[in-house]
Amino acid sequence: MSSYIIIGAGVFGTSTALHLKQQFPSATVTLIDRTSPPCPVGASHDINKIVRADYKDLFYCELGLKTLHKWKTDPFFQKWYHECGLLTVTDKNSSVIDKILENFKTLNVDHLPERFGPKELSDRFDGIFDMRMKDDDKLLYNPVAGIAKAEKTLGATIQASIDLGVQYIASPVSKLIINSGVCHGVQAQDNVYYADHIILCTGAGTAKLIADSAPKDQDLQVGRRITARAVCCSAVELNGSQEAFKNVPAVANHATPVYGEAMPATDGLLKFVSEVSFTNTVHHDQSGQDMSLPVIDPATSQWTSPETVPRALREDLDNVMKDIYGKQAAGMKPSTYRICWDGATLDNNWFICPHPRCSKLYIATAGSFHGWKFLPIVGEYVVQMLQGTLSEEMKRRWSWDRPLGSPEPDPCRPNKEFQDIKNAGLARL
Repeated sequence: MSSYIIIGAGVFGTSTALHLKQQFPSATVTLIDRTSPPCPVGASHDINKIVRADYKDLFYCELGLKTLHKWKTDPFFQKWYHECGLLTVTDKNSSVIDKILENFKTLNVDHLPERFGPKELSDRFDGIFDMRMKDDDKLLYNPVAGIAKAEKTLGATIQASIDLGVQYIASPVSKLIINSGVCHGVQAQDNVYYADHIILCTGAGTAKLIADSAPKDQDLQVGRRITARAVCCSAVELNGSQEAFKNVPAVANHATPVYGEAMPATDGLLKFVSEVSFTNTVHHDQSGQDMSLPVIDPATSQWTSPETVPRALREDLDNVMKDIYGKQAAGMKPSTYRICWDGATLDNNWFICPHPRCSKLYIATAGSFHGWKFLPIVGEYVVQMLQGTLSEEMKRRWSWDRPLGSPEPDPCRPNKEFQDIKNAGLARL
């Protein structure tokens, strides 16, 4: 009987635990995270997340259609999903919308998204959007997209895996037990645990965990593969006169100079995301590396009051809100903020692979701020990886030793350090 330890009960870890237990009921599956589920400082813990297949990359477009079908038809997931549509905005020089439409045509999608210009926007969606746009910006509306309640779905999925026999342990993991190139188990705060397979679903904390576990073994280190990056979110409590915001599409505004998202109201909260990320680079003394580490502080990693958030981040979110809703945002004042850390890659592909230089150690992480929507299906591919049955395309994209190269130009990539943002001054009420 095989045994598995999964570290991290976010999207990758939870989906893996569920799929492992569904396919191998007699296997021993242990899911470990820092707190009782769902962990409130994890990237997967949120008000809501966009569920879409609108990708310029054909590979993820096809995966997006598969997960979207699961959200719409599976009785377990569909109760957390709300199909509100997605409005994507880009500037004239971007090819994103053209590639999305091309991918949907290639995949023979029945209902293609609708493309229109800024002048038509005021006549759509009951005039709710008052975007600050240029006349040559591009818009794409896809009614077959939506949002899902993130915290509630994740919690329910963890509980479903526990009901199938997964053991959940709430205990921080300090290091992996690695001897002579073999990973035997994990050292948690409460105990030492051993298994045949150790699966890291540790997101932004992956580089530090490996460095803490084997600081002198350079061949094991993450290096440039995964970077801890953060974005900031805000939420506005709606009043009775703002009911219209419950029935709007989600928005991904990628027109310069502001990059951000807005979600329809969920449980009375209207959420915004500033998509320009930042890092927290520090020196890891034991391994001699510089790496970005997540700042896991309940004061900022959970939904928190404005005074705990650096002013520059709050101003960025104000701009996101105003650029999407314009005069409709007059009087809106976010009551709560959150800094969300994720493990991100240079090419936006995940890692779902064995560690090639450490036996019994596996990697399934690096959602790169677009992994959450795949909660219903990503564990299926982790199980395939463990069984050696992943497709050649998936092996190539998600391998540990794939060529990293230079990243494509992306204005959302980090250009600031968290400490510099903090030093610019904390927000004042």
